Amino acid sequence: MIEIGSIFKADSGDLLIDKFMGKGKSGYSYLSELNNEFVILKLMHDEKSPYYHFTSDKTSAEVNAYNKLNSLGIHIPKLIEYSLPKQYLIKEYIEGNSAAEVISLNKINERIIEQLFNISDLAQKANINIDYFPTNFVIKRDLLYYIDYEINPYSCEWNLENWGIYYWANSKGFKEFLKTGNAVSINRNLEKGIPFKIPFEEQVKEWIEQYSKI
Repeated sequence: MIEIGSIFKADSGDLLIDKFMGKGKSGYSYLSELNNEFVILKLMHDEKSPYYHFTSDKTSAEVNAYNKLNSLGIHIPKLIEYSLPKQYLIKEYIEGNSAAEVISLNKINERIIEQLFNISDLAQKANINIDYFPTNFVIKRDLLYYIDYEINPYSCEWNLENWGIYYWANSKGFKEFLKTGNAVSINRNLEKGIPFKIPFEEQVKEWIEQYSKI
């Protein structure tokens, strides 16, 4: 990890590290300043995930995913710069509210859910899944952005309807998860990352019937 207030030397210039934004399966993300503008620096790490296996180097995988997602018209942050030798990305900073935070406040509206299913439809038609976990999304002026670049070959088990959407219905669980960082409030199987489903089946069925086009 990098110290807050330190300088990271990117190929295009020096980045001032302002804030740690979070850790994902592939790397650490930091709000940074480059040429007087906010950007996101993502530094890849070598830590193993108990439920995910990377088949190539993480930076190349995310660059390829960015190009695919961009070609589909899914709202994502612009990729500004990357380095394979240094294993980092610099991305556009999307200023808004994390979908996870909005869910925890029970303020997710139908417009956001409709956009989520539209993204899912585009991904499925392209035979891919994205990571539908809510921390990977930001809402800016009622527009939903997928801020991660992760994609995977399509699998029914890990699509929106059978996996990701259950997190979006679990407001109480996400409030506890964001407070403690413990996934026991959102996952019935911690090792495999499987969400609680039974309490939310009626809401999920309603959303699928209303918004799924596939």
